Amino acid sequence: MAYVGPLANAVDTTFDDLPEYNALGGHCPRCERVGWVDRYELKRRFSNAFLGPLAVRLRCLGCGNRQNNKWIIGKLPR
Repeated sequence: MAYVGPLANAVDTTFDDLPEYNALGGHCPRCERVGWVDRYELKRRFSNAFLGPLAVRLRCLGCGNRQNNKWIIGKLPR
């Protein structure tokens, strides 16, 4: 998976707005860890919610940080 960058407008973005070839992940500013999430499981759980409010639910599995974590986008291989 190739890292593309941070999700530019997470407040107005839903799961359906992301193309199929993009992966969704989180970035921890405290320990710089990057982790990828199953976007289809999140969509099943939270329906078609906006990603901005869901960012506060991100928790780093490395250091346990729950503050200021950001959504990131990756590109899946073909």
